[in-house]
Amino acid sequence: MPGPGPVCVQCGQPLVEGARFCGQCGATQPAAALAQAPAPPVATVSPGAATVFSGSPGAVAALQATGLGSPALPSLGPSLPAAESAQPVAPAPAPARAAPVPVGKQTMIGFASPLASALAPVAAAPPATSGPGTGAIQRATMVGVAIPGVAPTRTGEARAPLPAPVAVASSHAAPANGPPAADASAAELAPRRPPALTLALQVAYVPPPAPLDALKAPPPPVIVKKPGVPLTMVALLVGGVLLVGGLAIALLWKGSPPMTAQARPTADGSDALHLTCDPKSCPDGTTAAFAGAKATFAGGQADLPLATALRLGDNDFALLVDRPGTGRDESMRFTVPVAYRVRADVTTMSGPKPAITIRVEASAGTVVKIDGKPVALDANGAGAYPVDESSAAEGPADESRVVTLDLPYAITPPASKGASESGTVSARVAVSPLRVDSPESRAVVEDDHVVVAGRGPRGASVTVDGNVVKVAADGAFEASVPLASPGDHLVEVRGGTPALTPRTVHVKVTRVASLIEAAKAFEQQHPIGYDAAMSDITGKTGQPIVVEGPVLEARASGHRTLVLVDDRRGCRRGPCRARVVVAQDLALSSGDILHAYGVVARGFTTPAGQTVPEIDSQFALRTRSGR
Repeated sequence: MPGPGPVCVQCGQPLVEGARFCGQCGATQPAAALAQAPAPPVATVSPGAATVFSGSPGAVAALQATGLGSPALPSLGPSLPAAESAQPVAPAPAPARAAPVPVGKQTMIGFASPLASALAPVAAAPPATSGPGTGAIQRATMVGVAIPGVAPTRTGEARAPLPAPVAVASSHAAPANGPPAADASAAELAPRRPPALTLALQVAYVPPPAPLDALKAPPPPVIVKKPGVPLTMVALLVGGVLLVGGLAIALLWKGSPPMTAQARPTADGSDALHLTCDPKSCPDGTTAAFAGAKATFAGGQADLPLATALRLGDNDFALLVDRPGTGRDESMRFTVPVAYRVRADVTTMSGPKPAITIRVEASAGTVVKIDGKPVALDANGAGAYPVDESSAAEGPADESRVVTLDLPYAITPPASKGASESGTVSARVAVSPLRVDSPESRAVVEDDHVVVAGRGPRGASVTVDGNVVKVAADGAFEASVPLASPGDHLVEVRGGTPALTPRTVHVKVTRVASLIEAAKAFEQQHPIGYDAAMSDITGKTGQPIVVEGPVLEARASGHRTLVLVDDRRGCRRGPCRARVVVAQDLALSSGDILHAYGVVARGFTTPAGQTVPEIDSQFALRTRSGR
């Protein structure tokens, strides 16, 4: 037999030192079983020993069975003498741990030894020749399922022979309290023995578990579709709407600012901000105010005048925007950059020589051209280009006149500061009306003074030779101008309003010693007659003329006398009517003879529809009727 070593606790297969599993049956090995232990003894039964089943009279002995990890099973009863076994004895209760007859140990790992349940209490008897007594059953050990004598203890060993048959004790018992009968013998006991019993130890194996059944796949989940629009679709639609709306707002906000401001000159040459706004954001009636100035939007446009001129560089503005009704009011900030400035200055229209001056401001080294002509800049970068407008602001006029100016310009900055720019500078200025009724533009007088009278617009300011004169509510004025000595005197009359550029009228007055001598001197100019004037009134305008004839009608007003004369000089076929304007107070009656010396002014249409020449008289002489 092989030497001692670890064996499997389940099948008794020898194991390699320290193995945790059995290579034969696959059982897990506890740590205690892996320690080296002696080979288990083989259970044997000595010949002549008797085994008595419970319920048979006689001495009873039991095998002690021990399970691994369980307390030892108590013995079933003490050994009795043969004589006592003849009497029926009630089984006495077994003490908790009574000293048993030496029996062999039987061990099964995990459950009690099958010997205890298969054999019941067993009593050991001595052989017949030895007399009554108690025999001893040899040790029997079950380790796992290997039982000596039934299964081999090691692989390759032959099966141990089964124990010899054991005779069963006779059922004849001795008296209850006495020794066995003297005549009892083994021969008497023989017939009463049961047939020989062969011990066949059956080992109960725990059947392996049934193989696991393959579980069927679970049924597919039941998806309950609810009616309505899926949340994913709703989220996508909402996201798309928000995205499109955001892009639209961003494009509109970026591409169309709510309000823009651009620097522009006004008609009077001052600076202004030209404001542009979406009519939906700035409906008509919206106002924009800055530094006391206010502009009202109409059609999304407004011009806000500035009290101070813009400077070169950045100009910051904070406009107060007031929308009509319950519209949103807000403050809007602008930065208006100015690299150069070209503006029209109309204040010079009030100077001695009326003109509109184009003023330029630019950085040093800039080349400036106005109307194709270069403009020189001083050390401060300033230049001026005057445009004479004397003809528009001089001479009598019954109505105001608007002077319009549009001139191209070109600005070429230094090479390092950008490209050339061009544009048009414009100016609009209204000249005040002014009329001098007395005297006419050329007057001849004998007196040492002359009365200057005329009319201007309402609220006008009028000066005569630089002296302010009183103006009536209707604009009428008059002033006496002294003529210190004979000769020519130029009288200047100037009048205008804060909104209208002043107009200037110059009157030439000649003081003479005698009007008769002045008439003779006039005749030396070879004046034309009536027929010559009527042939081409427009062509003969400004030509000297003499009208002589009876007064048909006369009317005086404001140091001025209008006379209708039937001209007899230079008229071959009458009547020859002419309208004569005498720029002085002259008392005339119908039938008086008037001698008027002047120039052809224009054509005049009578109430009858006839066009006649109108004569501006420089002086006139009268002859009373009947003289």
